[in-house]
Amino acid sequence: MEHRNNNKNDNSNKDSADKSNPRRLFLICLAVILGLSLLGILFPFFSFAAALIWPVPVVYLALKQGLRRAALMIAAAALLNGILITPVLGLITVAGFGFVGFVMSGALLEKLSPFKVLLFTVLAAVASNFLLITGISMGMGYSFQEGIRNALLENLLPLLDNGEMSVLVQMQLDLVMRLMPGLIVISGLVSGILNYYIVHWFLKAKNMGITIYRTVDKWRFPAGYITAAIVLALLFRDQAVMLNLGVIVFFLVFLQGFGVGLFYVIKKSSSFFWRWIYVFFVIVIPLLPPFLILLGLIDLWFDIRKIEFTGSG
Repeated sequence: MEHRNNNKNDNSNKDSADKSNPRRLFLICLAVILGLSLLGILFPFFSFAAALIWPVPVVYLALKQGLRRAALMIAAAALLNGILITPVLGLITVAGFGFVGFVMSGALLEKLSPFKVLLFTVLAAVASNFLLITGISMGMGYSFQEGIRNALLENLLPLLDNGEMSVLVQMQLDLVMRLMPGLIVISGLVSGILNYYIVHWFLKAKNMGITIYRTVDKWRFPAGYITAAIVLALLFRDQAVMLNLGVIVFFLVFLQGFGVGLFYVIKKSSSFFWRWIYVFFVIVIPLLPPFLILLGLIDLWFDIRKIEFTGSG
């Protein structure tokens, strides 16, 4: 009890220090963004982790000092990243994590429900992906699709020089180009979800009084809408829009199946170690994602978690 009180006193002292010295907090958050940017450049394998952590200082500063100060910090970070590192990183600072963090901050400050905060964060991440790819493509003098196609061709060019292989690679490239909008949306869904939970776990650790939306193991999507979207996507799969809709919807089904599997892992053990092992297996074992899609389809209409819970009780 005494230990808890001490922790609360320490946090209250930190909060009062932040309020009494707003410039200090501003500079610390700016330094964190610049430090993550530098680490992502020096150690490319760290860039994905940096992208997930980047919105944290934006949201934290916005909740402490308001959206205007957060916007000023984003602008300062973009300017420094653009001058000291690369202009592309400056663009990413504004249209990437800065935009996502700003939208999440606005939703939290408006005291929206946890689900709406998550929804707006994901939508911002999806929009951010399209903004970044469009901005980079235009900056290099290409259209949106030409920029992606040229980037893919640079990596696949050695394969295209081999007779029969070039035909196969060209077919795969054409398929990737048709699916690109859906893949960009899925990338935004993943990054937005991870951004949301990482930021909220940090805010919870700082005792900010933020309510977190329920975790993925409890997620269920509306069966009627998802099923209707799947049927439409399959019936009109020759159309690019419907093909991409199918990719996105099946990813949502995969998420639900992933949540079912995670539910059983958590039920078996509360240790985070087994959760990470589960995620690792899903990534490295090719048969698991199709199985989870099938599991998600079944769970749409038959709540497997509820049936299991009732049976075990």
